[in-house]
Amino acid sequence: MKLKFLALVCLASISSGCGGGNSPVMHRAIPGTGGRPVAHVFLVIEENHSFSTVYHNQMPWLSAVGDKYGIATNYFSDEQGSLLDYLWLSSGSGELNFGCSGNGCKQTITGDNIFRQMIKAGISWKVYADSLPKAGFMGVASGNYVKRHDPAAWYSDVVNHPQEQQNIVPINQLQIDLAKDVLPSYSIIIPDLAHDAHNGTPKAADAWLQQNIGPLLNSRHFQSGSNSVLFITFDNADRDTQGQVLTVVAGEHVIPGIKVDTPFRHENTLRTILELLGINDYPGASATATPMSEFFR
Repeated sequence: MKLKFLALVCLASISSGCGGGNSPVMHRAIPGTGGRPVAHVFLVIEENHSFSTVYHNQMPWLSAVGDKYGIATNYFSDEQGSLLDYLWLSSGSGELNFGCSGNGCKQTITGDNIFRQMIKAGISWKVYADSLPKAGFMGVASGNYVKRHDPAAWYSDVVNHPQEQQNIVPINQLQIDLAKDVLPSYSIIIPDLAHDAHNGTPKAADAWLQQNIGPLLNSRHFQSGSNSVLFITFDNADRDTQGQVLTVVAGEHVIPGIKVDTPFRHENTLRTILELLGINDYPGASATATPMSEFFR
């Protein structure tokens, strides 16, 4: 399957060459889409529960979505501390050089990241945040919303640009954008502390996913002829420890019911998302991470 993925990329990028030289090849299509750009990529991040705790155990709806589409069965988080793994999913690093810990960063992160790359390329994006009080809110917390679970809020490309901060919006905007058919190219969806299994139960998190992500999966963006992709993962394993977590990959061009045993981490998800968006500059560890191409037909 990986050879098929690379062959499709070569055919789409002959002018750039393939397999030689130092310039990375731009990947703009999911295998099986006939070279069409990806419509939308979605990333949902849950909290602090191991693979065995949730899969066919405490989160039946999410487990069923994984069984229908695809599951990474050998996927591990990067390091203990919630924010650090959100950063791994955004810049391929826990950004310890900027004083980052699980609760925050002492300095604004000025290194390369997915938000910088999207802004540079003119790719639309939003963070849909549960319990966010208003668009552009950059405070540490509000109710069950916490900034440490919002990766965009830590990078200079957003911190220093108020117009970009307006892409951080309350969760109800997701259903509005879905109904109006104005979803951005890339969406990060973050439940709040009561709904991401951090403070609340996995059962409550599962119900939230069914209520908020279910309509998205039932929309035209995930029906026959579509080419959107959804990733649902967990920042860390039980008790916020580094360990094996459930990661679901969904989309019309995901091989139905596939279980992929290739070792993956958050930087592999980041690399895959960047390639699906047509970005060929890869921050941090995503530069050497392999894309999760086994999932796609």
